[in-house]
Amino acid sequence: MARKERGPGPVKTRSLALLGASKKIELWQSADYRLRELFETADVMSEGRTRAEPDGATYYGSTSVLLPFVSHGGFVPKERAADIARLVASDPHARLRAIRIACLEAQVRSAAPIGRVRAELFVRADPRGIRVDVEVEARVFKSSERPGPLRKTDTPSAKRSTKVS
Repeated sequence: MARKERGPGPVKTRSLALLGASKKIELWQSADYRLRELFETADVMSEGRTRAEPDGATYYGSTSVLLPFVSHGGFVPKERAADIARLVASDPHARLRAIRIACLEAQVRSAAPIGRVRAELFVRADPRGIRVDVEVEARVFKSSERPGPLRKTDTPSAKRSTKVS
């Protein structure tokens, strides 16, 4: 009776190369103060609204943050625009600043407390500067609902009788 082959058979190994693949990385150092200046002079434009979804009201919106060139009243030198755009796209502090701006815009536009925010961030070149587009999605709570962790008064142990014996 013949045996069925299960996968490839034994193969001779070859010796490993002495030098493997190489990879070059680029490291940038930025100052948070300068990033704050960039975002404080930003032009912000938002659009979005709250929609009724099966699992509750949800806010969907988009915020565009334009970091203007020096020639347009900002702090971005036009000759360094490509480098600064790469920095903004990869620096977590710069990304967080853009997302915070978008969250504030979402909070104002939703007219009710919002919960956890899901955001996607895109950095693009613009004729007036560097444009950071942030797409936002967040659950919207009713005014009486309170987002966040449970408060002490919400726990069963906090609902004790106030009767004095």
